[in-house]
Amino acid sequence: MLREHDIKIALIARLHQKGMLDNAVLINEMVVAKWSRRADLVLANGTLQAFEIKSDFDSLKRLDGQLETFNSRFEKVTVVCAPKFTTEVLSKVSNDTEVLEVSTNNNLISFKVIQRGKTCIIKDKRVLLSFLLKKEIQSLLKHTTPAHSFNLDREALENESLKLPTNAIRAFVLTTLKSRYQETSNQIKEKLANTPALLKNDLNLLSKKKLARSSQSAIIQTASACDLIKPSNIIRLDFSKINKKYGETAAFAPVFAIKRLPSKKNQRQTN
Repeated sequence: MLREHDIKIALIARLHQKGMLDNAVLINEMVVAKWSRRADLVLANGTLQAFEIKSDFDSLKRLDGQLETFNSRFEKVTVVCAPKFTTEVLSKVSNDTEVLEVSTNNNLISFKVIQRGKTCIIKDKRVLLSFLLKKEIQSLLKHTTPAHSFNLDREALENESLKLPTNAIRAFVLTTLKSRYQETSNQIKEKLANTPALLKNDLNLLSKKKLARSSQSAIIQTASACDLIKPSNIIRLDFSKINKKYGETAAFAPVFAIKRLPSKKNQRQTN
């Protein structure tokens, strides 16, 4: 029986072998629709493709809602499912949605195309704009909108952007997403070029925040081991609520903080 991360690793290897990662970026766990849905994998090249994985340990309870969201926001959608789900998945998907059946035999994971999907170009300007951060919308408007308008809120900026041609917005979104995720995507592609198989932890290469968290954790652990910082004085920071309201925080945002300790002078006065 296969778990999601096993399927995801094998799927990435399949995309690499087919040359689908050439001149493209791979995005892991991409949130869409105001954080209401999360696509397991997204491929951005000349189009936006989403992959939804249903492993042996998953259920199809959320699939209808996921398909409704993903079909309206991506230009091609592929459901990758365990054999036990194939029949039910086929009854739920549209003719445009691709279905890949994934199975294992003697520890070898293979994929079978059950239904070919189609690419449907996004023409809804607001859907396209939803992929952009506020600062990226400002960049989109840089050559068409007076500088003072950049102080507008996101909704007002989107309304200004709606005046632009759909093709211009779409091209900008694709270019921006490729730029935003280029670094992490390159890391996984380099790994694929230099190793016979990916490991579970290699998925962290697709996350700037996980890599930053890992680096910061190592620094904190080293400081603690050297008695420079007591573990009780380390606070873990949680940006999840801010992310949902304002969009992603920077990848280099701190994961940990150190409590402010009283100065030696204050300590002497207290004593």
